[in-house]
Amino acid sequence: MKQISNFGDQRMLDQCLYCGGTPETREHVPPRVFLDKPYPEQLPVVQACSNCNGDFSTHEEYLACLIGCVLAGSPVSEEIQRKKVAQILKERPSLAYRIENSRTDDNGAIVFAIEQDRVQKIVEKIARGHALFEVNELLGDPIAFFALPLTTFTAEQLNDFENIDHAVVDAWPEVGSRAMQRLLITDDTVHNGWIEVQRDRYRYSVSQRAGIEVRMVFSEYLACRVLWE
Repeated sequence: MKQISNFGDQRMLDQCLYCGGTPETREHVPPRVFLDKPYPEQLPVVQACSNCNGDFSTHEEYLACLIGCVLAGSPVSEEIQRKKVAQILKERPSLAYRIENSRTDDNGAIVFAIEQDRVQKIVEKIARGHALFEVNELLGDPIAFFALPLTTFTAEQLNDFENIDHAVVDAWPEVGSRAMQRLLITDDTVHNGWIEVQRDRYRYSVSQRAGIEVRMVFSEYLACRVLWE
């Protein structure tokens, strides 16, 4: 993907995104467990401390594997399309067993129960990274959140989620921020307001229509929205 330099206020960037401590590592947003090799060049990166960076890894693997298993309809590694997910399930049989135990047959349809707290933790974490990267904002707890399969949306809901009108905003992005620059330059990785990190694997959008809103789509399956005032 095309990288854009940040010319906005740098003060927000010199601390851990999650706890405000001393930044010791670079955190990819999205984490690479949600992407396939070869990775796109110049992935979005923010600063994090070592403790926060490592604290999320098992939850990230859980969400990546859950999505892979849902799409395959099975937690069996040989049936998983994504090689990375299949490898994680082989190396972590306890995780494979946990996801297997969450699977039920609902009148012929395979359904996986989700661990909502883990999903929300990771989705909010990634959304905060996107908000910092795009609009230079360090954010706390959001006021609204959802994470749902695109297949559950009505036609009207899908249209509303997919079509993002960046011309309608409550406030312009910070001067020099990446979000402001994206309004002014042509970027072939941006489509209808969505920034495509890797085709069919991950895309996101950050807008300021009613506060700061981050939308994400994982593997063209899981649609997420996080909103801050």
